[in-house]
Amino acid sequence: MSYYGFLNIIAGFSMDILKLAGGSIDIFKKILDFRLERQNLISSNIANMNTPNYKSVDISFDEQMKTAMDSSSGNVLKNTHKGHLPAGIKEIEKMKSEVIVDTTPSGLDGNNVDLDKEVTKMAENTIMYNAVALLILKKFEGLKYAIDQGGSK
Repeated sequence: MSYYGFLNIIAGFSMDILKLAGGSIDIFKKILDFRLERQNLISSNIANMNTPNYKSVDISFDEQMKTAMDSSSGNVLKNTHKGHLPAGIKEIEKMKSEVIVDTTPSGLDGNNVDLDKEVTKMAENTIMYNAVALLILKKFEGLKYAIDQGGSK
């Protein structure tokens, strides 16, 4: 699998991945922020699994990310030169997560937290967070390599 295909999977959305790789670290930062917020919500769900009438919550940011990065949308500027940053970068900075309350049927106490489901979501989210953090590290290593003139001093 290519670097770009891998990035497409871990970001959790489908888009022209070349825009993201050629764009800004701010995009990665926003993805990490969303992943951190999701981890906190999942932790809260697990902590409240015995709280009567508690409803599990999650966040969604995939649709917003797609919309912000979709340069074919009428609401986003078009790139006029291949060297330009993606037009959606400014929109990404403004994005807010959308909290979703789980409406699945509850148990006798009104609580609908499923521990197995939450632990699975937490493991997946941790993997995604770590993968994006690794991509940021690799991007900075590439910049450092370029600054060091390819390793020759």
